[in-house]
Amino acid sequence: MNSDSFVKTEDLTRIYSSGTIKVVALKDVSLSLDEGQFFGVTGASGSGKSTLMNLLAGLDRPSSGSIIVQGRLISELDKDELALYRRYQVGMIFQSFNLVSSYSALENVGFPLLFAGVTKKERIKQAGKSCLPTTPPVSSTAKHRDRLYRHFQN
Repeated sequence: MNSDSFVKTEDLTRIYSSGTIKVVALKDVSLSLDEGQFFGVTGASGSGKSTLMNLLAGLDRPSSGSIIVQGRLISELDKDELALYRRYQVGMIFQSFNLVSSYSALENVGFPLLFAGVTKKERIKQAGKSCLPTTPPVSSTAKHRDRLYRHFQN
């Protein structure tokens, strides 16, 4: 295993307990990923895919083994350090959208900026910019595009 890996796990295990019943969700998983490398996780239902992703994202802690990201031992970070790790280094797309139902689409896009102390007005502005296409659809007129842009600026 490459010691300079961007992400590395060694003997990663996660066991869930419910009373006297123990469920081994992940057992002795070791992997090494280089920076910029893409990877896929496949397997049958219940094979540990979501468990692995939750561990890598710092959403759960391993029962044993280690997770090292950019040389930092993620499995030993405290809750505040994990929050910063998730905020600045982890991007996840969940199977369910996890949207706030009382928020508009733009408010949902800008929601993570709330935790960085960005004002609501600025969050909506930034979310609007990220949602605008870089080139308008063929059927759009410049006037319509400009109206949309002004709408998202306010």
